[in-house]
Amino acid sequence: MHLYNAWLPPPVAEEAKKERESFARVMKSVKESYREEDGDDSESVFATLKWISVIDLFIKAKSELNLEDVAALVEFGLHVFEVSNDKIYVQVRWGSVLAKILNKYRKKLSLTVHWRPLYDALVQTHFTRSTGPEGWRIKQRHFETVTSLVRSCRRFFPPGSASEIWSEFSSLLENPWHNSSFEGSGFVRLFLPTNAENREFFSQDWVGDLITIWGSIPNCPFWNSQFTAVLARVIKNYDHLMWEPLLPVLFTRFLNMFEVPVGSGRGSYPFSVDVPRNTRFLFSNKTSTPSKAVAKSIVYLLKPGGLARAFSKISQPLGTVYYHPSNGGRWTYSLERFLLYLVVMFQKRLLREQMTVDSSTHTEFFLGKDERRSFVIVALKLIERGQYSKNEQMSEAVAASTSILSYIDPSLVLPFVASRFQMALETMTATHQLKTAVTSVAYSGRSLFLSSASAASDHADQLANVESFSELLMVSLSNALLGMDANDPPKTLATMQLIGSIFSNMAALEDSTDELSPVSTIRFAEWLDEFFSRLFSLLLHLEPSSVVNEGLHTMTTSGTFLVADGPFYFLVLEILLGRLSKFLYSQALKKISKFVQSNILSGAIAEVGLLCCACMHANPQEAVVHLIEPILSTVISSMKGAPSTGFGGRKTFQSPYTRKENLTISPALEAATDYMLKVLSVAISYGGPHILRYRDQLKAAIALAFESPSWKVNGGGDNLLRSVLGSLVLYYPLEQYRCVQCHSGAPLLEKWIGTKDYSVEEPLTAPKWHIPVEEEVSFANE
Repeated sequence: MHLYNAWLPPPVAEEAKKERESFARVMKSVKESYREEDGDDSESVFATLKWISVIDLFIKAKSELNLEDVAALVEFGLHVFEVSNDKIYVQVRWGSVLAKILNKYRKKLSLTVHWRPLYDALVQTHFTRSTGPEGWRIKQRHFETVTSLVRSCRRFFPPGSASEIWSEFSSLLENPWHNSSFEGSGFVRLFLPTNAENREFFSQDWVGDLITIWGSIPNCPFWNSQFTAVLARVIKNYDHLMWEPLLPVLFTRFLNMFEVPVGSGRGSYPFSVDVPRNTRFLFSNKTSTPSKAVAKSIVYLLKPGGLARAFSKISQPLGTVYYHPSNGGRWTYSLERFLLYLVVMFQKRLLREQMTVDSSTHTEFFLGKDERRSFVIVALKLIERGQYSKNEQMSEAVAASTSILSYIDPSLVLPFVASRFQMALETMTATHQLKTAVTSVAYSGRSLFLSSASAASDHADQLANVESFSELLMVSLSNALLGMDANDPPKTLATMQLIGSIFSNMAALEDSTDELSPVSTIRFAEWLDEFFSRLFSLLLHLEPSSVVNEGLHTMTTSGTFLVADGPFYFLVLEILLGRLSKFLYSQALKKISKFVQSNILSGAIAEVGLLCCACMHANPQEAVVHLIEPILSTVISSMKGAPSTGFGGRKTFQSPYTRKENLTISPALEAATDYMLKVLSVAISYGGPHILRYRDQLKAAIALAFESPSWKVNGGGDNLLRSVLGSLVLYYPLEQYRCVQCHSGAPLLEKWIGTKDYSVEEPLTAPKWHIPVEEEVSFANE
């Protein structure tokens, strides 16, 4: 069973164990709905489509299915796909679900799929004149589905398929000045398999011929994209080929594809080759520069010895100039994608080598410590230039790359992160530098903690590292509060991300922290007071992003950047309040309760509501007394003396039609009541059985809200009613951010659980769930 299914609420998890048998029954029904004796009868083929949505649910639910049933479904679906040549809609539906199944179970299935029927389906629909009634939209969807299915089926092509496919399309590539050559390159990229069954086809001579054909058309992005993708897959999957003699040609082509300017030039090809419109439409490449394929090729070309240094041949010309923040342009996007894919592919290769236990694998091609270090050094040169780019996507890619590299070689990356953060603090007037530096520390938070803990075990040898990493954590946490500024949303969100990153790693937050903790010198009681003081000041100065913020569809949203531009605000509050000790939580709750009761912030409704919601999620027993009860009392007392329409359903009903035109409430009362109802509806989401003691007050508040002549107050009552029902009858996790298990090497850190490492034999540390009891259901039915 997948970890996500094992973590479901117990009643749901028990039902999830029966999905294997349920899928077998679905498979039987699918086969029964199709009558083989009818041939390609339309009704029989279309009758199978009603089961596709059910099959899709099993895939999304991460169900543990019988592989024999999955293989039988794939074979049946491919058969239906083949017999439905003239039914594009059927092929779209079946092709889409088959691609999902093959992608999910690609390493577990043992199938044989022939390429010719898939090729015939493409040619018949898109490369021959068709008089059918289908429009271009369904045809475009059909081509995307079939090409996705072909990519999923390539690993299952039988031996000899590569030779057949190359023989079929290589003749189209002989004349580079004919339009058919572009179609041929697209088909070669799409169909040519690089699986183990076709290993013998790929020889040194074939690689030389392919590069020669590639060079026959210069200055054509489409042509480059097709051949680069093919070469990337060949380089990754076949380590018996010799690439050293071809490196100068390959790296020259790779550099040329980025189209960076030289001198005052524009960087684009002066005499580019145009591709036919239909071919460009069918075999489209998303970007002019295949950054992913180039990065994959470079990473898998790295081998112990000289090839590890060859990476610098392509990174040096790009990194020294074009990653610089003052030299941005249309090439920045492709360079940003190249850097991120480069680091991600390197991480995947290292993981693949670590997970390989087959003795037949050529371990002599595995990268050692020196090769890893060389790669990180070169990558850091690109990161150093691109970190302060004015392009936001480049800055985010740099931060993500830094985070990945910090796990590969923390001794090189973490000092770089620390130095850049210190530099940003010294030049706080350059706000974009501080935001980028804070984000980099946030991305590397886990690595900083682990490096500090591992260095602390060797007090004599690693004392300097412990002090530097611990100092960085303490300085970043202390200075993070200065970054909470209502006038600087990017810096504020980066600060929230940093605080969440630090606290999500710690097992608990107590004022008397162990001396071995990296943040042992921080007094959390004082830090907590300062944090909430600055947070309250931030909320007081928030302004909605839209002046017009009314309507039933925006009842619980205020539109400020804290909730509109990312999830960091609510996550920080949940993590912080969920990790606090009982004493510190009580301290924080009193400050929050005082702030909520003494302020009405119509411009920060969602923010205040989420603040109260985080308190309820962390400790509903105390939060319901200090937050829910005062707000409820205020709502009821403010509406009791107000005019009433009588629509609330109470026994004191009066005719709503008497003097209807005079039933109004003051704008101030309307705004205050609307605000409190919205805050209450958000705050009460995780109340559960703890709100039962206030059942009479809740019913009274909801009834008074529906009896109000104000449509805004009516909407607030509707939201409160929905939240109360959801809090009573829905499943949701309890104590979600409490530490479940400490890290074995660092007891003060929480152990992170990987979903792919879960085993049935291991003891399951499932989360606690709110499961409705009879009293809650009874109150909800009222």
